[in-house]
Amino acid sequence: MKKQRASLISLVVAGTLVLGGCNFLPEPTSLIQAPAHASADSEINQSLDTLAKRYLPKGTELSIPNAPIGASAVLSADFEGDGQKEVVVLYHSKDAENQVGAFVLKKKKGNWEKVFAKKGSGYEISWASVADVTGDGKNELLLGWKVGSLAGNVLEIYTWEKEGFKILQKINYHQLEEIRFSDEPMTRLAVWKKDIGDAYDIELLKWEKDRFVADEAHYPSYFPKAVKYYEGRTEAVPNAAYYWYYLADAQLKANHPELAYSAVTKGMENKMVVPSYDKFAELKETIEAKLSELGNDIQYEIRDARIHLAIPKEIAPYVMIEEESGPHNNYIVSAFVSPKQREKQLLFAVEIYAKDMIQDRDEIGLESLAETEQFLYYVKRNNEEFIHHKDSSTYEIYEKAFALKDKIIQSIKPGSVYPIYSSREEETVIQMTTEAVNKYWYVVRGGEMPEGHIESFPINGLDYRYMGSDLDTKSKLVNYLSESYAYDSIQSYIKRAGIVEHNGILAQPNADGGSIASYDKATVVQSTGNGIMAEFDLKVPLGDSLIYEFIHIEFQKTEDGWRISSDPGTF
Repeated sequence: MKKQRASLISLVVAGTLVLGGCNFLPEPTSLIQAPAHASADSEINQSLDTLAKRYLPKGTELSIPNAPIGASAVLSADFEGDGQKEVVVLYHSKDAENQVGAFVLKKKKGNWEKVFAKKGSGYEISWASVADVTGDGKNELLLGWKVGSLAGNVLEIYTWEKEGFKILQKINYHQLEEIRFSDEPMTRLAVWKKDIGDAYDIELLKWEKDRFVADEAHYPSYFPKAVKYYEGRTEAVPNAAYYWYYLADAQLKANHPELAYSAVTKGMENKMVVPSYDKFAELKETIEAKLSELGNDIQYEIRDARIHLAIPKEIAPYVMIEEESGPHNNYIVSAFVSPKQREKQLLFAVEIYAKDMIQDRDEIGLESLAETEQFLYYVKRNNEEFIHHKDSSTYEIYEKAFALKDKIIQSIKPGSVYPIYSSREEETVIQMTTEAVNKYWYVVRGGEMPEGHIESFPINGLDYRYMGSDLDTKSKLVNYLSESYAYDSIQSYIKRAGIVEHNGILAQPNADGGSIASYDKATVVQSTGNGIMAEFDLKVPLGDSLIYEFIHIEFQKTEDGWRISSDPGTF
C-alpha cells in the first residue's frame, strides 16, 4: 500500500576505511589485573568514567561507540542477575591507529576486578549496548566492531555464565536496530546486510533455544519500515530490478502479497542480474502461494492515523491510501481506487479530530465513524458516479471498488492489527531531543528567576532582563546546555539569541517561551549517519492531536558522548 507522504529510512554506510597495521593493544589475558584496593565509600562517590579511567590499559583512552546514538564509553548493567551492576569500559589506543577494545569491571568483596577483556575484531567500536536478547530476564552484552566499508561490522553477543562471559553468537551487519515489543522482555535484532548498491537484505531475528532465528510472527510489525525504504528507492531508480525485488520481499513480509506480486512483476520487466532471474521466479512463486492462502479480505494498518481496515482481496492491488494534515486541525486518510498509474478516483476519506481541539462536534458535518478517549473519527463518502472508462477491464475495477466501498468503510476500526514495536536508538533520539528542547525553553524563560516583578533594561534598543541565578554566568549556561548540545552549537546559540554579559551578569532579550509540540510523542521518519555524525527527521505531534510538524535534527559524537549539534531553538 503506497503512502504518498511516506518518508524513508535512509541508511548510510560510513566512509571507506581499511583495516591494517600491527595490533598494538595488549592481549585480553594481560588486561585482567589483580584487584585494586580502594575503600567502598570512596568508590561510591566516584563517577563511572573516573572509575573506568583508573583501569584503562596504558596508552589508551575511553572511546565513544559509533552506535546506537546516545551510547557512552562506559556502560553499567547487571549481567549476573544478582542485583549488582557490572561496568563495561570501551577504549582505543592513543598512539596506534584503529586499535580498540573493551573490558568489564565487577565488584568483589568491595573491590573492583577486571573479569572480562576483549580486543576489537575490527578497527572501530561500531556498537555497544546492553539488552536481554535471550528473554531470560538477564542482560547480554552486545559489542560491534567495524571491519570494513564493504564487509561492514561484526556483532558479538556475550552472556554471563557462572564466573564469566560466554559468547552466544556473531552476526555480520551493515546497519542494526534493537527492537522491543510491548509486554515482551526479549529484545529482537533487525539486521540490515548490504547486497548491491544501497540495497539491503533485511532480517528480524529472535533468540530461540540456542541460536537466532527469523522472527516471522513479527514481520508484519517491522517490515513496513523496509517497504517505505524500498518504495523510495524504486521511485528514484525505477529501472533497477533489484530494488523491486527487495520491495516485493519486504511487502510479502509485511503481509501484503498483493502488493508484492505487483512489485516482483515490475522488477521482472527490467534487466535482472542481481538477484538472478531464478531468484525472482522463486520469490514470485512464494508470493503466489501466499496469495492463494489468503482469505477474502486483507488487513491494512495505518499507524499514523491509528486505524485499520479490511480491503477485499479482489480489489486490494488497486487501492491506494494517502495521508495528510487537514485544514481544520484534523488528519485525513483518503482511499483511492487506482487501476492504472497516475489515474485514481476517491472512494472515501476518514477525517480524525482530537477531542481537545474542537468545540462543537455538530460543526464537523460528517458521518460519525468511531470514537476513542482521544479522537473522533468521521467518514466522507464519494457518492459521485465513478469514471466510465472506455477500457473494459479498467471499468470493471472501478465498478467493483465502488460496489465494495461501503463494506470497506464498515470495517474501519481504531487501533492496531499488529503489535507495536520500539527501536532503542529511535527512543534515545526522541528522549535526547525532548530533553534538549526543554533545556532550551528553560533558558529562554531565564532559568531560576526571583518571584515578583522582573526588572528589565535597554541594551542597543532592545528590552533585556537578567538571567536567573543558575544561568547568570556564561560557564553556568554552557555547563547546563552542554548536557544536551555540542559546544559549537551552544556558542552559536548564545550569539544568535543576543545573550550578553551586563554588569557582570548574563542578560537576554525579554521573551516568553513555550511550545505545544509533544516531542516525547515524536516518531523518527528518516535517519542517516556515519558513526561520527547523524541526522534525523522527526514527526512531532502538536499536543494530543494527529497534526504534525516535521523537524530536522543533527547529532555529533564528542569526547563527552553523543550531543546535538543543531543550534538550540532551531528545531
